[in-house]
Amino acid sequence: MKRILITGASGFIGGFLVEEALQRGWDVTAAIRPSSNRIWLQDERIQFVELDYKNGADLRKKLEAAGRFDYIVHNAGSTKESTREGYFDSNFENTRRFAEALLDNGQAPDKFLYVSSLAAIGPTKSGQWIKPDQAPAPVTFYGESKLATERFLASLSGFPWVAVQPSAVFGPREKDLFIAIRLAYKGWAFMIGTKPQDLSFIYVKDLAGLMYAALEYGIPGKKYLATDGKAYSNSDLGKAVENVSGRRTTTIKVPLPLVRMVAAASEAIGKMRQKTSPLNREKLSELAAESWLCDMTESFGDLKFQPKYDLFAGMKETVQWYQNNRWL
Repeated sequence: MKRILITGASGFIGGFLVEEALQRGWDVTAAIRPSSNRIWLQDERIQFVELDYKNGADLRKKLEAAGRFDYIVHNAGSTKESTREGYFDSNFENTRRFAEALLDNGQAPDKFLYVSSLAAIGPTKSGQWIKPDQAPAPVTFYGESKLATERFLASLSGFPWVAVQPSAVFGPREKDLFIAIRLAYKGWAFMIGTKPQDLSFIYVKDLAGLMYAALEYGIPGKKYLATDGKAYSNSDLGKAVENVSGRRTTTIKVPLPLVRMVAAASEAIGKMRQKTSPLNREKLSELAAESWLCDMTESFGDLKFQPKYDLFAGMKETVQWYQNNRWL
């Protein structure tokens, strides 16, 4: 039986990673914080460990007590911070301390999967496809922190890491894209800017499947793009919701200057509430990018993986879950 440690296990993606490991009959340890909500981690087979990524000594002690794992999926990180330093502390520094603790303890796993982001590469021009070997050019601090972490892992000797770089991830329990899904469900599909955009998506269950394929077949030291392999326009999210709900959706194109004003106001409100808003001026560089299309030939080939869902099939399950759980 394989032993696997999943960090960020209480989050959206983390919960599905835990479920996939349990379905495989693996011995699962979920790394969480004391304040983590365990609502999606109720299976009695799950073991727990509380890790403080800011404390190297505590990490070494807790990891030593937990014993060596065959696989580690490092999914913990932050997608919302108010400063560049916040992103680098949560994504780069915490991962550095985590990897160094494993090496110091002699506990390097058979495979260490780092959950990076497509933001680490950055977008491309309209009509073009992101290639796995192209020069990275992130457009946000978040993307920069993920890229710096990838480069750090690449600098380690004898550490069998592999990374996945997911596009926009959607599915049951997700809370950020849910904002756009809820608006579309009510009949309003808002598009950022007046120009067409090329987008990519991946359904959370497919992402979990691709990540386990990366654990099994991924070549150490390689990074794998993670999308469903299809090309979408910026109107397709609203169309997918419309198809599922049977409700007519009106598309509204919001000019970028107006979006920037809304983002600035959203930032100000977030600061007053001491929360980082999903819509902010820094994030806008990603949201308004021309193309996030990805060439998935290498990912699908190396990992022997094919998605089971596209945006429309995944949206059907997603909206049904939101309805059943009274989110819609």
